[in-house]
Amino acid sequence: MTERDRTRVLVLGATGKVGSAVLRRLENRGVQVKAATRSLDKIVVIHPTTQWVHFDLEQPSTFAAALADVSRVFLIARPGDDRPQDVAVPFIDAIRHSGVEHVVNLTALGTEMRPDFGLYAVEKALEGSGLAFTHLRPNFFMQLFTSGLALSQIKNLRQIRVPAGDAALSFIDVNDIADVAVEALLGSRHHRKAYALTGGESLSHAEVAACISQATKRPVEYVALDEEQARQEIIGAGLPAALADRLTSFYRIVRTGAGAAVSLAVQEVLGRPPRTFAEFAEANASHWNS
Repeated sequence: MTERDRTRVLVLGATGKVGSAVLRRLENRGVQVKAATRSLDKIVVIHPTTQWVHFDLEQPSTFAAALADVSRVFLIARPGDDRPQDVAVPFIDAIRHSGVEHVVNLTALGTEMRPDFGLYAVEKALEGSGLAFTHLRPNFFMQLFTSGLALSQIKNLRQIRVPAGDAALSFIDVNDIADVAVEALLGSRHHRKAYALTGGESLSHAEVAACISQATKRPVEYVALDEEQARQEIIGAGLPAALADRLTSFYRIVRTGAGAAVSLAVQEVLGRPPRTFAEFAEANASHWNS
């Protein structure tokens, strides 16, 4: 029996950006997958090796069925939540009693230095659980520019409008994160390790705008907002004030330069360099020109 045959992976966030990319890669490798969702009625993509299961971190009654016959878990503890530990810690306790061998935990760049950050508590709970674990700490996703408010502003205003000042970020492609996650899930050499996942270069938002301009053959400019301008634009787009406050607080950290460092982890795990933003922009130009 091969390692692949023995492995069944529970993927949380299976309809989100990273989770869906992890799911596709596991399916392509013939791995048996349980894909977690709160809305089974909305699932339209079915694959022979995937079993969709109802799962909600706020409903512990859904934990046991999701974890049954699972040997690995890809954990995403409610991104965007101020207190992910409130739901993730009880789930980690359930994992500990389920026979799961390894948890790959998607967290965020710099979490280990932020005791005030909810994901820090999740990391510590996992480290103290006795489970084998791998932390993945990615920087800002390149895909932020192909969805949501940023996509709308680039398409309609030909502008990137965020309160980042002139700070640089080592943006990473979600697909590189997913590739690392799958390697960690299917191998054993990544146990009890933490990987800072970044792109191979650090770019200002003006440089990002230049890459998008080049790819789309249409000018895009970066407009550096102050925090209150950004907050009002986010709220004006129909998003909650609490989310606006959270997002502007992230950019407050960005302006300190905390997201500028470049890690070699993607190269070390995958044996290849991470995708550049210019490559990402060329591949996604249709998003901004449609």
